[in-house]
Amino acid sequence: MPELDHLVVGTVALAGGELVGRIRLQKVVYLLDQLGMKSGAPFEYHHYGPYSEAISDAVTDAKFWGNISEVVSFRIADGAPYSSFRTQPKTPEPLQLGDLSAEDAKKYLAKFAGCTSTVLELAATVHWLAFVEKVPDWRTEIEVRKAGKTGNGRLEKALALLSDLRLAPTQ
Repeated sequence: MPELDHLVVGTVALAGGELVGRIRLQKVVYLLDQLGMKSGAPFEYHHYGPYSEAISDAVTDAKFWGNISEVVSFRIADGAPYSSFRTQPKTPEPLQLGDLSAEDAKKYLAKFAGCTSTVLELAATVHWLAFVEKVPDWRTEIEVRKAGKTGNGRLEKALALLSDLRLAPTQ
């Protein structure tokens, strides 16, 4: 199995060479794991849903070795910082991403690119609640944990994504 920092670099490379947001990166790796990547990263529940300190450490390692760069920018609306991860210009795309083919990983990453970070956060959290914590009434629980984020059709988009990926819990 590749080292986590190689999986992080490969994920960014297969996402077109750039992936915006620490939360997005965490949720993308979590969801790719559920789809068969098998990163081996341990996840726990955190403020924004499934989180792996090992993934955060892998980002640090990849930056240290010069395989990705992190640019911190600030949102215009409220000044909040966010990170953009970029591979080096001549970074080759991997043929495999863990146990996923590059072709499958790119297909999934394209689906994720069409989602906001909040929708990815909700999708990963729904999956976590239903399949890891095994919360029988995960719908009520996500409304409690993610109050304010589930509205405006975001929960429905998250559930549609999970359904499309065949990762959705039963209603």
